[in-house]
Amino acid sequence: MRLRQLECFRALMLHGTMTRAAELLGMSQPGISTMIAGLEHETGLNLFLRRGGRLQPTPEARLFYVEAARALEAAENASRVAAEIRSGRRGHLAIAAYPSISINLLPRLLSQFAKNRPELQIKIITRNSATVRELISTQQFDLAVAELPLDYPTSHMEVFSYECACMLPHAHPLAKLKQITPDDLDGVPFVTLFRGDPIYQQLASAFSEYGARWNVVAETEFFSTACQLVAEGRGVGIVDPVVSKPFTEGLAIRPFKPKIQYQIAILSPTHEAPSQMAQDFAKLLRRGLRGG
Repeated sequence: MRLRQLECFRALMLHGTMTRAAELLGMSQPGISTMIAGLEHETGLNLFLRRGGRLQPTPEARLFYVEAARALEAAENASRVAAEIRSGRRGHLAIAAYPSISINLLPRLLSQFAKNRPELQIKIITRNSATVRELISTQQFDLAVAELPLDYPTSHMEVFSYECACMLPHAHPLAKLKQITPDDLDGVPFVTLFRGDPIYQQLASAFSEYGARWNVVAETEFFSTACQLVAEGRGVGIVDPVVSKPFTEGLAIRPFKPKIQYQIAILSPTHEAPSQMAQDFAKLLRRGLRGG
């Protein structure tokens, strides 16, 4: 049986006349009659009796109406959900990302994205970049954001590169400089990322090239932690200009030479095409990672 037959049947059950059913459904009365005759033939049920110019439902019709109404409600709900998915109002997003971006940038962007998508379900999986790389193999996310380097197919990886700046307390004597080099930081207490991080390696090379003493007093896994240590006066440090920007409020930020490069990437699953929802959010994420 067809949904249109059930719609005609429901209209007749609720309104009792061919005329009113035809008006509501935008059909002719003969069209309604044909639909009902077809439904009676397919179900083997006698659904209506004509009494005094009105159609009177049979007891069988009243029993059948309960299931017909449920079927129509399910179909209409499916159509509504499909329209919401198509328009981007309904769906889900699972994002795997390292902590610095999960703490501020992702919640801000996802909240902005969800404003006009009341049925959007969000899941943020926060792990360090090494673990995010391990999660890649599970493919249990729509998008992921991780720090480089990592082993991932380049066709599913979009890289963003930043030149790090030097962060200092405003009261620090070096804050008066317009640009800072390792010479300026010779012996100055310094907060850096862990020894195995590419940032650490670049800084070690930079201080070596300048012949300056790199006085590391604290190592941490995340820029967000390094920012707080600098704010508390533990030393100075290096920070990316976009993802970690919210954590540098109250700090002096100065260009640092030579260039210290920080790279992150948006990763897409390799086993299937991204959903429209994921593609739409990726556009917003790109703007956010570009500082827009």
